[in-house]
Amino acid sequence: MKQRQGIMTLIFAAVLSIGLLGGFTSTADVSAKQTVKVVKVQKVATKAYRATKGYMYNSPKLTKKIHNLKNYPKTTFYSKKRVTIKTTNNKTAYYTYVANKSGKIKGYVYSKYLKLYQPTKTTSTSSSNSQSDNSISTPQVISKSSLSSLIAASPDLDPTGELLSLTSADYKTYQSVFNKNFNVGNYADEGVFTDDQASIYVKSPTLQPYVQKAIDKWNTALGTTVFTLGTAQNHSLTLGFGNGQSEGWDGVFDGDSVQVDYYDFHDRTYPYGPMPLSSSQTIQIKLSTDDTDVDGAAEGMAATRVKQSAATHRDTSAHYLTTTVSGTPTELLENYWVGVITHELGHALGLDHTPYFQDIMAAPASTEDGQSQENAKYDWTTYKDSDNVQGGALTATLSQRDIDRAKLTKLLGYW
Repeated sequence: MKQRQGIMTLIFAAVLSIGLLGGFTSTADVSAKQTVKVVKVQKVATKAYRATKGYMYNSPKLTKKIHNLKNYPKTTFYSKKRVTIKTTNNKTAYYTYVANKSGKIKGYVYSKYLKLYQPTKTTSTSSSNSQSDNSISTPQVISKSSLSSLIAASPDLDPTGELLSLTSADYKTYQSVFNKNFNVGNYADEGVFTDDQASIYVKSPTLQPYVQKAIDKWNTALGTTVFTLGTAQNHSLTLGFGNGQSEGWDGVFDGDSVQVDYYDFHDRTYPYGPMPLSSSQTIQIKLSTDDTDVDGAAEGMAATRVKQSAATHRDTSAHYLTTTVSGTPTELLENYWVGVITHELGHALGLDHTPYFQDIMAAPASTEDGQSQENAKYDWTTYKDSDNVQGGALTATLSQRDIDRAKLTKLLGYW
């Protein structure tokens, strides 16, 4: 679901297993001589850090030390992404990709060697003659208690009403409050959006009609042109095929790119199992978030790699959601992959996951591989919807919550 190899989509026809998230051991700076495997790359919100010790590496595989951080005790670094690696002795470690303000000193640092840094705020004094002018120009900011009341009165994770009509000073002052309460963050790399638009270069002609449909969905829902199709020479975001088999993703957002798993996309039995693809007859498929065998459910729903991890770990106390999808076989497959791409473009807009199956940004759990998503109002381990709710990602349908959160991220300056 989320990961930045970025922010990952394990939509898997919504039959995802949860609760298999084991703990990870941490390790100190990894020797550059060791073979390092990058397990996950996760886009994170930009935060300021100071380095306490250790080295900065040139790549997530830690092939070369490029800076001794003891030489930069007063340098402020800003986080860009977080990587999970495994060494040859199967130890797991987390590194953060950071850069200084100019971008000249940048690389990967062992996460535990970074300490959050809050720059000292200075307040200039002015003469009595200018004080009245300053008070006039200072924007009025909503109180935190008033903002909390507005959030409490709004539906869960859905910024509605006055929350979408506050002042720019309000959004700037309470950015972290909005991020936390609505599961949003600034996930796109700098330069992806210019004048509130991103231009997408689609590397494969096969994917272009799916991307166009995803673009149309966001543009129509937001009432403005947010995404356009670009060219190889003129674009800010790329979209193409990748290999998500080992890491189990169907789609992945990487800050300035989106990848769709090549193998599952070309597997016409995925994710619903064998279907009469030449048929124009409408069919119905029963789905369940319980990965154990459900009478009438499609065998191919979650794909083998999900079933292998879940078959022996069924939580009998969990709420398993059941629903159906209907359409011609061709429509079902098209909707699924348009939904995957629409989901990933949602990450580009700054939307993280929600526990609502009806959302295009749905995820069955707030934690993945032992890590919580960057911004989450609360933790969850199952969908919150009742049975028979249509899945947003499966039907390529944006919910009102998806749309409202995207409007909020624009006001926060994320696109």
